[in-house]
This record gives sequence, C-alpha cells and structure tokens, in this order.
Amino acid sequence: MTFVVKPRCSVIVYLKNVRQARQLRRFGVVNYISEKMKYAVIYMDEQDIETKSKLIERLGFVSSVSLSHWSEVDTTVGGDGESFELMIDPDELSDEPVDEEEL
Repeated sequence: MTFVVKPRCSVIVYLKNVRQARQLRRFGVVNYISEKMKYAVIYMDEQDIETKSKLIERLGFVSSVSLSHWSEVDTTVGGDGESFELMIDPDELSDEPVDEEEL
C-alpha cells in the first residue's frame, strides 16, 4: 500500500446561520468557522470541488460559495532571479570602545 498525496483546495462558504455549519462536515474537512463574520473554510479534493460546491450552494443556510485563491499566491520571499549581497562597512567593525556620548 503506497501513500498518494491528493491535491486539495479550500472552499469558503458564506452562511446565513452559523448553527447549521456542522452539516458541512459531510462535504470535506471543516477547517474554520467564523461566527462573527458568518463563514466557514472547508478543505476538499480538487476533483470534487465542482460537484460538491453546487450541492453546498443548494443548502438553505448557505448564502454563497467561493474558491480560495491561496494556491495562486506566491509564498516565497523574493523571486527566483533576485539575489542580493550584504555589504558591511569595515569602519563599523573596529575594536575601538564606544563612548557614552555617542550612544
């Protein structure tokens, strides 16, 4: 038996009533429920998103469903072609004691 990683994506479900948000567990893994802003985040397989999102939209307590754009966001710091070099001033590395007046 081999482990196969399935591509997953998050779906944001905006709710009319937060009390019924537990029913969303049958569609995927409910990661977060915001009672104040009335939305839930569900993780599900990418191949099932279209069919399950249509079923979720038909529920009475759901106002709308949208896909998360987190997979489109570049999470790396800097770019691939960007390189930089740190420059140190040799005068700052002197071993002379610092006067209290300079502080």
